[in-house]
Amino acid sequence: MTSSSAIAPPAEFAISGTAFASASPEALAKILDSLDLASLEQEHARLERATQQLVQSNKEIAEFIEQEQQDLVEFQKQQGSEATEAEEGFEPDPEFVLAIEENKVVIAKYERTCADLLKAIQRKRGIVVEEVKETEDGVEQAGADDGVYL
Repeated sequence: MTSSSAIAPPAEFAISGTAFASASPEALAKILDSLDLASLEQEHARLERATQQLVQSNKEIAEFIEQEQQDLVEFQKQQGSEATEAEEGFEPDPEFVLAIEENKVVIAKYERTCADLLKAIQRKRGIVVEEVKETEDGVEQAGADDGVYL
């Protein structure tokens, strides 16, 4: 006997879903503030790893495309063609180009989400981000609310 509650993942694991991405800044802050610190940290770590993997994937795809182009140039040289002809005639696989572009979009989204998660984590830990205020004599001075300084 399976119940739907046993199958469905806990709500804290859905924070990077569509509702999360489309939430207003106020609604997003509410969502994040409703989650416990461990869930926020877990999601932040997961998205950091995912971002690193996408960056690495883009790097590897770009290297593969470059190697393909170099191989074509070498082949064309062996066939007696000019290297510039091979370079100009080379078009990378559109699937690879599309994958890189899609990854860039997801990376940007994950980076924004990570920044929001980090702010929520700092709020949960009671960390107040330092504000720099300019004094009357023009010197910048670090300050914080409620006497909390970093």
